Amino acid sequence: MRDSDAIQRQAHSIEFGDFVVEGTSRIEVPRIIEQLKKISELKLDNITQLTGAKFESTVKEMFSIIKELEGHLRDVLALNAALRSEVQVSRREKEGLQSEKEMLERKVASLECDIPRISDLEKRMDIALEEIEKFRKLYKLAKEKAETYEANELMLAAKLDKVKEERDDAYREIVVLEDKIKSMTRSKE
Repeated sequence: MRDSDAIQRQAHSIEFGDFVVEGTSRIEVPRIIEQLKKISELKLDNITQLTGAKFESTVKEMFSIIKELEGHLRDVLALNAALRSEVQVSRREKEGLQSEKEMLERKVASLECDIPRISDLEKRMDIALEEIEKFRKLYKLAKEKAETYEANELMLAAKLDKVKEERDDAYREIVVLEDKIKSMTRSKE
């Protein structure tokens, strides 16, 4: 008797509104709640006082309700297993995404560390380009000076050749004049 009272109290303590099931499943929540209420309303004293045929029909009704509940329980367990596998798949996907996120965060951190190096290299490259431009200007100036010197050298060489010619002409004239002077001095003698 005490056991039946404890079972009855446990049955009454079940919160029927706590069942949450998706609408697409085969589980019929209102029917389950109705059957659970029927079972909880049955009292063991009432069952034992029934006549044989009524007792038998009540027991059969209880077995059919229990069988239906068992079918619903299987459906709930299948749904629970499906949900667990979905949770496991979701966890694996979450772990994969988490590791990918961590890898990307490390990569971003690495790139952020490299940014000062890159900006330093860019500054060095800018300085090197400025130096190259200076050297190009200096080369251009040196080339222009060299061309000017070469032109001056050619002009000086031409003038030198002309001066040499004039010198040679003057030397010849001197020789001719000396010969004339010698011949004139000989003739006076």
